[in-house]
Amino acid sequence: METHLETEKVKNPSLLGLITRPGEQFERMREKPAFWFPLVIVLILSVTGGYMVSEKTPLSADLSEIPDAEAFQAAMKGVGIIGGIFGFVIAMLISALIYWLIVKIGRGTTNFVHMFSLSVFTYFISAIGQFIGGLVIYYSNIDPTIVVTSLNGIIPADEPLKSVLGVFDIFTIWSLALVALGLQKVGGISKKAAWTGVIILFVISILLALTAGMAINFFDSFEGAM
Repeated sequence: METHLETEKVKNPSLLGLITRPGEQFERMREKPAFWFPLVIVLILSVTGGYMVSEKTPLSADLSEIPDAEAFQAAMKGVGIIGGIFGFVIAMLISALIYWLIVKIGRGTTNFVHMFSLSVFTYFISAIGQFIGGLVIYYSNIDPTIVVTSLNGIIPADEPLKSVLGVFDIFTIWSLALVALGLQKVGGISKKAAWTGVIILFVISILLALTAGMAINFFDSFEGAM
């Protein structure tokens, strides 16, 4: 009996189980955080989705005029993939640090390894969205700057509203909801503290998108004036 219970305790959390039984996966994560294999899976989904979008992103007018434009574009895509891998890992580390801070502020108990595992697992949902969006854009004539699983893909808009609508993505919101649950199950903080932290993160992402959209508008206007 004791041996059976010990075997149950050491089960790794499952990525697919996160979709159907998230609470159970977070309880497993609290006992045994895992991230190496899930990190590879999530990385592949995310980078593949980004690559498919880049395949449909045309060169700017200036770059298309340079000699060997196609070779240059292929080289830039390679650099983009490598940069995407490093950027993804850095994003996971930063997310884990933010979750760790939320747990500490909420007077929970955790460590960085548990929060890194939470970061990787919850981003799995966002990575699915990136992969689906990449597939849709790759096999259609949709504007590659549109996030097809967000309000951006439903409501036509110019910047900066276009970027803001992109934040309201069904997979991103689903992922954040799982983060709130994970902070409770893995970090041991209250439901109120977890959701407060997640809502603040969502508001910050909206503000960042607004800023990015305004910057795009500014540079587009500047290029038009030139």
